[in-house]
Amino acid sequence: MALPAPSHPVLTAAQRFRAELLAGERDRAVRLVNAYGGVYRRLQDSIQALVDAIDALPDPTPGQVHRLAAYRSLEAQILEQVSRYGGFADLELDAGARQMIQTGLTHWEQLTLLSVPSPLQATLRASFTRLHPDAVETMVGFLGNDSPLHQALTKQLGQAVADAVGERLVASVGLGWNPRRAARVIRDELGQGLNWSLNTSRTAQLWAYREANRAAMVANSQITPGWIWHSAMENGDGRTCMSCIAKHGSHHTADEVLNDHHSGRCVAVPETVSWQSLGLDLPDNRPQIPAGEDWFRGQTEAQQRQLMGDGMYQAWRDGKFSFQDLSRPYDDAVYGEMLREASLKDLLGENARQYYRAKQ
Repeated sequence: MALPAPSHPVLTAAQRFRAELLAGERDRAVRLVNAYGGVYRRLQDSIQALVDAIDALPDPTPGQVHRLAAYRSLEAQILEQVSRYGGFADLELDAGARQMIQTGLTHWEQLTLLSVPSPLQATLRASFTRLHPDAVETMVGFLGNDSPLHQALTKQLGQAVADAVGERLVASVGLGWNPRRAARVIRDELGQGLNWSLNTSRTAQLWAYREANRAAMVANSQITPGWIWHSAMENGDGRTCMSCIAKHGSHHTADEVLNDHHSGRCVAVPETVSWQSLGLDLPDNRPQIPAGEDWFRGQTEAQQRQLMGDGMYQAWRDGKFSFQDLSRPYDDAVYGEMLREASLKDLLGENARQYYRAKQ
């Protein structure tokens, strides 16, 4: 399912830069996972104490569990431990995003230089407007102490996890689950705090990188007035969603944000002005990126079904929606409008039922 090897240096570099970004993000994720592992370990005795206390009740009710001293103790310790972790995650996110801004500025300059003919590269390098990372940090906005991300990690994460654990635990007791199964519920809900922080950290870092790209683009708009959406579908790993495939190869102006979904891997590729407008009588060999729809139509039916799912594939083949409809906007409190893959219900409303059956 992979695309042919890129034939233009800027596309080769864009793929290499993306791989570097994801490798760096994985390193930071490992630190978060290890730190959250400490939270698990420090809570084990309290979890076991609560399980034992529930087990000692002949026929426990949610109200009885809620009044147990072991329940209140665990709740307080979750709040303390996860809040402490949230402070660590906030520092990691902040440091990672600031590093991504510097990297984004550097990468965009390199991509821009690779996008123009060799005779122009030395002149462009000398005249390229380089921004100070501090200016981009101010523009990005979500790194401040009053930002929703900072508040969510340092003020709200611990309470949110403690509340979620309590609600699921009480519900499981109400369903008559045994204490050991209830313990698994506790551990599962604790894990949601880690999942949320990992997703939050990765999204913030990649968003900061892309906004640094855009800031450098705007500062050098005489050469790069726009950009081209480039998804990760050429990796051939089958993990690229249909929203990103639909956006792949689309053209955008410098004032447009690459509003990928949370944890999205898409990047921007510079779209420079024509060589003729620069006074160069050279063949125009700017990078050509095929539209995602054209690429998708060139895949086998089995590959198309794998990417879309059987129900959506059949609806698409029946002409029930256009390919571009697969990218659906949604609002986020931190980033504003973002894009995600549309569901069959999004696309067809109640008429989706007949195609859901195709998935079975």
